[in-house]
Amino acid sequence: MTRALTIAALALTVGACSKKAGDGAPGAAHATGTPQTIAVLDAWRSAGLTPEGFTPVSPPPFVATYCERGTVSGVEALVCEYADDGALDRGQQQIKDEHERTGVHTGVTLRTKRTLLSLVDREQRDPNGKTINQLVQAFRKL
Repeated sequence: MTRALTIAALALTVGACSKKAGDGAPGAAHATGTPQTIAVLDAWRSAGLTPEGFTPVSPPPFVATYCERGTVSGVEALVCEYADDGALDRGQQQIKDEHERTGVHTGVTLRTKRTLLSLVDREQRDPNGKTINQLVQAFRKL
């Protein structure tokens, strides 16, 4: 009986270790072949911006494989990774529909490879668009 419990515990440990690490979300796996969220955040930091409060969204919304949400200078940002172009296209349309449904006046949605960025300035903290422009420019370089 002890041997069976040891084998079961080992199997659970190996299974837990096989998940993608680094994001803190149980079982969350990044999409392959596209810029991952950490690369986006690093690009923004390199551009002199300060991403804050980015945490995984579980389950990922908008048919994404992985998403994180946070803010940069008061601008809400959602970064999502997609497994394929079809899912990304559906996700991008769902985000645009959500913006329209909730009356977003200042919002941007764009993609680099299969990573999608959605920026929203609900509180009008970026009235001249300077922060949004910096976020977009850094994202486009990925």
